Amino acid sequence: MKLNPLEFILVNNPVRAYIQEKYELPILMNMLSLNTFDSVLEIGCGNGHGTKLIKKYFNPLQITAIDLDEKMIQIARDTVHDETTNFQVMDASNLGFPNESFDAIFDFGIIHHIPNWKDCIEELRRVLKAGGKLILEELSRDSFSGFPGKLYKSLLTHPYEQMFSTEEFVQHLKKVEFKIHDFKTSNPFKMVRHFSLVASVQ
Repeated sequence: MKLNPLEFILVNNPVRAYIQEKYELPILMNMLSLNTFDSVLEIGCGNGHGTKLIKKYFNPLQITAIDLDEKMIQIARDTVHDETTNFQVMDASNLGFPNESFDAIFDFGIIHHIPNWKDCIEELRRVLKAGGKLILEELSRDSFSGFPGKLYKSLLTHPYEQMFSTEEFVQHLKKVEFKIHDFKTSNPFKMVRHFSLVASVQ
């Protein structure tokens, strides 16, 4: 799903960029025993800030970054000038890559936007190399219950009827033979319930 006007503002501002680097990324890095990858895929790259963080902290030889929104891909191409990075418009639930193409896949809170999220997970499984790492931070249906979750639900455009619970997400990873190495739930300042995990192809 593409961003509504409020979501576009939320993801394209310095506060979001700061949170991503100073809060989200350190959680994921602490879960990893290996911080070096040759080929990386980032799904839902948006304006390219997450792509720049992957380059800064993991220094892969090649990054492929995709997003469904052509406008966001153009912003990323205009702001990230790196010959090792390739931005493409693509649906994360229907990836145009051969099997076992990547050593690692990063997801900074994108899969909960995808109605057919199970297809996305299965595609990520397909394009990861044996032993490759899935590294992600996600929201779930649980994030939009209670307060302030119900407020976010009224403001943000998400496929709420198709959205997974945290448990459903974890169970589907296991069903398609991902092995979860580390998992953490968080709710900083009781503002946003989310989870982070690192998994690999068995």
